[in-house]
Amino acid sequence: MRASPSGRQTGRGMRAQRLEQLPPYLFVEIDRLKERRRLAGAVLLDLGIGDPDLGAPPELVAALVAALPAKERHRYPPDRGLPALIGAVRDWARRRHGVELGEDEILVTIGSKEAIGHLPLAVADPGDAVIVPDPGYPVYHSGAVFAGARSVRCPLDPAAGFRPNLGALAAADLERARLIFVNYPNNPTAAVADESLYRDCIAFAKKHDLVLAGDSAYGDIWYEEPPAPLFPAARGSGAAFIEFFSFSKTFSVTGWRVGFAIGSPEVVAALAKLKNNLDSGVFSCIQQAVADVLSGPYDAVMERMRGTYRERRDILAGHLERAGLEFAKPRATFYFWIRTPGGMSSIECCRFLIEELDIVATPGVGFGPSGEGYFRLSITTGTDTVREAGRRLETLGARLANG
Repeated sequence: MRASPSGRQTGRGMRAQRLEQLPPYLFVEIDRLKERRRLAGAVLLDLGIGDPDLGAPPELVAALVAALPAKERHRYPPDRGLPALIGAVRDWARRRHGVELGEDEILVTIGSKEAIGHLPLAVADPGDAVIVPDPGYPVYHSGAVFAGARSVRCPLDPAAGFRPNLGALAAADLERARLIFVNYPNNPTAAVADESLYRDCIAFAKKHDLVLAGDSAYGDIWYEEPPAPLFPAARGSGAAFIEFFSFSKTFSVTGWRVGFAIGSPEVVAALAKLKNNLDSGVFSCIQQAVADVLSGPYDAVMERMRGTYRERRDILAGHLERAGLEFAKPRATFYFWIRTPGGMSSIECCRFLIEELDIVATPGVGFGPSGEGYFRLSITTGTDTVREAGRRLETLGARLANG
């Protein structure tokens, strides 16, 4: 270690120490194996990443093209979001859920990821605790780390449909807790919430004076019945809450980065104040295009997209059943959460799938310690690819059955 011209000790490199608190990148070996197989000429069936492949609906593209000529839409957008999109979200909440939202309860976000990552900075202080689901989306944990807070993992109970086991949380952690995340429909497990789950979470948040944050990025990717969101139950409950929604996933436009939040005015205002100092919002033409579709052909567009995912879900579920693998058929999201066979770890299983079957999957342990013993498959790839992956997984089942 040496002294800099300013007198500071150097030698730790140019990375902030908080980055060392992030979990190791567990997919390095998976990426290495993928590259090795590609160099060997293999054509991989990549069901690893949850990046929708359908592309923007034609109605959304047409709305974007129509919005582009207006020169005022190429300037900075309003802080809270374009009035047209705020209004479209209010209409959607009224039409779909019978809820009359105020403008101060809505915030347009740059997708849901940035808002989730920024929320701990807006509502938690260094030394506070942030409760995150385990397994869960890694950004819940990293957002807490960047805010100087401590991430406390709340296990999801497989025997109870991956509900949060709130009783497992230590009293000492709850004393310092400021924020709790819940995520339904869930990534990675594909579990859905019912109203009783939300009632329990709302009561828990009120008892412990927590901000309750719901992640509903997959709320409109369902197959038989639409799942209930958090906000209708949370409004009027006295709980401080916020819920995040993603058009990026919904419309298969993850590169567009657009979503929104609904929440208690004070929580929405806190996140809006933080964002005003960090970003300049979503391109107004994108906001206008989304508003036009949300207010117009939204239901027809979504049913068409769900139809494609539903076909893929049914194809893969049939193959997995014939393979004898342990899983629950997803009622929502585009994920399958599958027990690793033969006592393999999640990393061992995903290595085997790449090396033996040329299938790319995501190790469950990448979503937290409670994800060990599982792997995740995504149906955000071509239907023929999903079908071929399922066929190969049947051969895995046959191998296991034959020892």
